[in-house]
Amino acid sequence: MADQIVLDTNIVLDLLLARQSANPLYKEVPHIILNQGQKFLVVAHQLSTIDYIFHREIKRLGLDEQNVAKELWSFFQAHVVLVKTPASINWEHPLAQHDLEDYQIHCAAELIGAQIITRDANFAKLSPHCLTPSEFLGIVATPTPKRVPFLDLKATQIELRTELEQGFDRVLNSGWYILGPEVDAFEAEFAAYCEAKHCVGVANGLDALHLALLALDVQPGDEVIVPSNTYIATWLAVSQCGAIPVPVEPDPTTYNIDPTRIEAAITARTKVIIPVHLYGQPADMAPILAIARKHGLRVLEDGAQAHGSRYQGKRIGAHGDVVAWSFYPGKNLGAYGDGGAITTDDPEIADRINVLRNYGSKVKYVNEVQGFNSRLDPLQAAALRVKLKVLDEWNARRANIAARYSNELVNTGLILPEVPVWAEHVWHLYVVQHPQRDDVQKALQAAGISTLIHYPIPPHLQTAYAELNFAEGDFPIAERIHQNVLSLPIGPHLDNGGVEAVIAALKATANA
Repeated sequence: MADQIVLDTNIVLDLLLARQSANPLYKEVPHIILNQGQKFLVVAHQLSTIDYIFHREIKRLGLDEQNVAKELWSFFQAHVVLVKTPASINWEHPLAQHDLEDYQIHCAAELIGAQIITRDANFAKLSPHCLTPSEFLGIVATPTPKRVPFLDLKATQIELRTELEQGFDRVLNSGWYILGPEVDAFEAEFAAYCEAKHCVGVANGLDALHLALLALDVQPGDEVIVPSNTYIATWLAVSQCGAIPVPVEPDPTTYNIDPTRIEAAITARTKVIIPVHLYGQPADMAPILAIARKHGLRVLEDGAQAHGSRYQGKRIGAHGDVVAWSFYPGKNLGAYGDGGAITTDDPEIADRINVLRNYGSKVKYVNEVQGFNSRLDPLQAAALRVKLKVLDEWNARRANIAARYSNELVNTGLILPEVPVWAEHVWHLYVVQHPQRDDVQKALQAAGISTLIHYPIPPHLQTAYAELNFAEGDFPIAERIHQNVLSLPIGPHLDNGGVEAVIAALKATANA
């Protein structure tokens, strides 16, 4: 079945009026769509036609005084999602010359990659996106192998399309395209969500880390403690300051930096500790903060994968001095392009980053320091405001999937994630380990299950850090993790069938 289905006007009216159309399948198509957990997609310009014909027919049938119209129209409103009518028209297109309304439906469906169900034979002949009700039912009735993507990003905008379009229209009509009220509003809302006093939006997650380090006065030659098990961006931000990343091994059960190993890495040049809340699970912040206070160090949290997570009941957002966030599209709170932010309770840190992100300027053309051009885009801020409202709900969906994996994948030879009692994991990734990881991944791929490896090469063995002269075996825990980890599909739009397919494929692999 197509991911998205647009209903032609005649199909909607068949449903609402229970018309005995030429095709006796008038009821089956919409009900199948509803049973699939989807809503009816209708192009905006169809509404006036649907409204007019529906109420005309209700009156003609003498049903308008029996609340039938009100009940049916309420049903329609509750189950419809509007799709924008495209603004441009190719008057030479055969459909435009045949029927302008059909042409606009065709263009709208084409833009979103949808198919159209219609019983208009001429429409079906002229548009490659059309299905007749019989064709649609044939597709539904024909079982196809379940293919499971690692993450369905397209589904996020399908669910939130109306709210996203409202936000984008608000920005486009504002005339304010750099910073401005949309970014201000997101910063306030995200700070409140993170239980922090301040938020500053920047261009991406790496910039968030880099500018935060500069705001903490990290200078060339300083040392910054980083996890040996992390994405390389954590290290790159340190290097961009001219400082030296000093790796510390992770706790093998949580994958996060091991607080018991940090003090041994501290020297007179150490300036900052960066714990990463990897895969969506908080690092153990209490001992890290105690070590930092003891040695007069600052703490910068890398929260790029942990939107909404909690440590000891408090949101990740301001346990340390500052938290750096990424809104890369695949994150739990992801934009539709790059984006980032910092949160903090320290007004001085927020003020410094606010200046650094904007050419070193608070007042236009007055530059206090040599700054950067790193500002959260208002269009991305508008999208993030919409997605922030559903973040907890979507994190709960992820948690439900993770619970099923953890309950049903025991005895499969996989090392499953462990969550300490003090942590609320938001399951950005569900990461397992297996000594024959590559073989498991190939078997899953053959079964139509997409997986990823986060990450195949640890930072200390990357060519980018050859000058630090690390060798294989220097950080054996991180190296073993990187050799064995495999990330399973997880996301707010992974359906039950997809979860069952992953579990079945892994059990089959274990028993092979």
